[in-house]
Amino acid sequence: MARLMIVDKTLSKLSNADRQLVTREQLLEHGKVIGSSVIGNLLAAAMLTFIFHKHIPPVALSVWWMVYLINAVDRLLLKARTRTAVGNAELLEVKKRLTINAVFNANLWGSAAVAMTIVASPLEAGLLMAVCAGVMGVGAMTYRCMPDATRAWLTTTPVCFAIGLLFKGDIVSLVATVMLIVYAYLLFENNCRIFAGFVELLLSRQEIEERSETVKLLLNDFEEQSSNWLFAIDQQGRLVDVCDRFAEAAQLPAEQLNGATLISLFEQDGNRDSLNDHLANGRSFRDLALITDISGKHQCWSISGRAAATNNKSDQAANENDIVLRGVIADMTAQMDAEKKASYLLRFDSLTDLPNRRLFSETLNRAMFGPKDGLAMADAPRPVDKKIALLLFDVDHFQAVNDNHGAEVGDKVLQIMARRFAKFVGSEDTLARTGGDEFSLLLTGDRAGRAREIAAETVEHLASVFGLDGLRIYLEFSVGISLWNGGDHNVDRLIKEANLALQTAKESGRNRITHFENGMYAAAEERRRLEHELIESLGNGQMKVYYQPVINLKTQDEVGYEALVRWEHPELGLVMPDKFIPLAEETGLIVQLGEWVIRNAVDEAASWSNQHMVAVNLSPAQMRSANLIPSVVNALASSGLDPARLELEITENILMHDSDSNLRTLHSLRAIGVRVSLDDFGTGYSSLNYLRAFPFDKIKIDRCFVSDVDSRDESRAIVRSVIDLARSLGMQTTAEGVERESQAQQLITEGCDQVQGYLYGKAAPLKSGQLQPSDRVIVSGDFVERRNVERNEEVPTKRKQA
Repeated sequence: MARLMIVDKTLSKLSNADRQLVTREQLLEHGKVIGSSVIGNLLAAAMLTFIFHKHIPPVALSVWWMVYLINAVDRLLLKARTRTAVGNAELLEVKKRLTINAVFNANLWGSAAVAMTIVASPLEAGLLMAVCAGVMGVGAMTYRCMPDATRAWLTTTPVCFAIGLLFKGDIVSLVATVMLIVYAYLLFENNCRIFAGFVELLLSRQEIEERSETVKLLLNDFEEQSSNWLFAIDQQGRLVDVCDRFAEAAQLPAEQLNGATLISLFEQDGNRDSLNDHLANGRSFRDLALITDISGKHQCWSISGRAAATNNKSDQAANENDIVLRGVIADMTAQMDAEKKASYLLRFDSLTDLPNRRLFSETLNRAMFGPKDGLAMADAPRPVDKKIALLLFDVDHFQAVNDNHGAEVGDKVLQIMARRFAKFVGSEDTLARTGGDEFSLLLTGDRAGRAREIAAETVEHLASVFGLDGLRIYLEFSVGISLWNGGDHNVDRLIKEANLALQTAKESGRNRITHFENGMYAAAEERRRLEHELIESLGNGQMKVYYQPVINLKTQDEVGYEALVRWEHPELGLVMPDKFIPLAEETGLIVQLGEWVIRNAVDEAASWSNQHMVAVNLSPAQMRSANLIPSVVNALASSGLDPARLELEITENILMHDSDSNLRTLHSLRAIGVRVSLDDFGTGYSSLNYLRAFPFDKIKIDRCFVSDVDSRDESRAIVRSVIDLARSLGMQTTAEGVERESQAQQLITEGCDQVQGYLYGKAAPLKSGQLQPSDRVIVSGDFVERRNVERNEEVPTKRKQA
């Protein structure tokens, strides 16, 4: 019973196609024995009729026979329908009809058994029990593959017979009843096992057939598409029955290959000797890689072979032409080339063909500690006269080359740079590309003592102009140098010291050569401490928003403020953005910091009694953040600020990367009602193209053009062109970095709309709901008036904060 339950559970998990297969096989198996079962049942019924015709009324017997014959004919018709059934639905219908027929058949025999048992004499009862046992056995055999029919047959028939026996009431009848029930149970258990085996065998056969089909498909595919081919050799090691594919691979006629020794196709090496040994001794082998020359080109073949017969030279009946070994050959040339390429890429830079960081570290390790692994040599004596210098070259602002001219141009510049480097590399030196725009140079011996001199000569040569595709690109380099004289350093420490020196060179203004000094460790530790404190600064209220006024040049009124973030450090004092913004970008805090500035600036602006706008700068990381739009919407919603009073500033380099995505973000911001301005206009690449791509509300003229607008005609011409361009496009202009009255006067002349800079006030924090007072200069076309706003004087209405 348990086995049948497991089979039923298995059937429930089968696919529709597999269930249909099982159903059809059930019906076909049942159909094989229907004929013999019907004949056997007819004979048994005739025997019982002969024995009991005197005890049973003729009418009852006639009705029973009529119904029984109808049921038997129905079984035969269902057998015929089984052969023609199409589709799962029709098969299930036939199965259901057969089960109903079995139930009806069981009831016919059961009713006959009850009637005959009641009137039977002891001798007749014994004959009846024997006949019924036979009928039950035949029925169980007939329904062995149909569990539902089995249940009906082996439940109804014995129960009815037992009822008749119990009417007798004697001990013999009771014993007979128990035996009958046990017999029925054993038949049922046996049928469960038979059906379980039937299903398992059927599914196994189906799986074998599917696997056979798969193997056939794979073999066909192998024969049609595989680059492998079969071979056979005789006792003399000669090729026999060379196939066309073998001849095609060897680029020789099959007639020429037949009779040639297999070993003669390959060049002399260790594996060729191994193959010769295997062939001579008749041993099986696999995956021997051998080199062959095909039309002047080396190819790698992998050979596997298996002995086909025992090589017994003493056997006089043996034929020298008998095949003694069969095998397969695979062309592994492409795989070998791929492995060589992968090995190359693992150790060399694909762009410049220079060693990469991994190979360079291994080379540095060998230079310091010899051919053995440096870790294994940790306790070995250090050479006292060994000198090594590690130079790290980093291209200053190389990202600007990629931003302004594209990554393809940047790659070509790196390739030219690598070739220029090679002219300064000695035979004992090692040059590698160890980063995107970082090159490492290893000097040993006397050249290590000239590290700074060599670095200066190299930089001087590298820093010349790069002419490429009509472009003229000038680059500068920062260099970090670390030295080793056989001390207790390891490779990682030497590299770290060179990196610290390089970092110091960058922080000191770039375009310089710096040797490592012990104090740099403390500076690096201080930098790490600052990074940690920066992460905590937002939570402990050290970050502040300062506001710099934006002035309307015509009315001399303040029309808004630019929000600028400052770090009020408890020990270092006021830390400016150029110190901590790079740290924020490196630590990933820049997006969180930018969102914080937006929320605070919007909240403050909403409390002002005037309708001044507030401008907030967006970093490239913020533009890439999926949370930018939600953070702006939430800030506006929570503060109630009119979106038109919020101005978001972006720089041109933001549009150089993922421009389509960033333009979609800008359009989404514009749809909210926020104003968008282009900051530092003219300092990037294809500035005019960006004005065409997006309708900015304002252009901010970079301070590099404003600084000498009052003294140079070229700057005035550029500023005038930008103002005219903005006016024709319906955009405002704001000049940044105005520090002198003469600059402001010239900007008025040129028609600039707005200005900001130290002349009108530095960025200041809010204090007691107001901006801190500062000296203000009012500039008009005819006069300059200076008005000093006292420290404790209330800010005028146009600057008053609520």
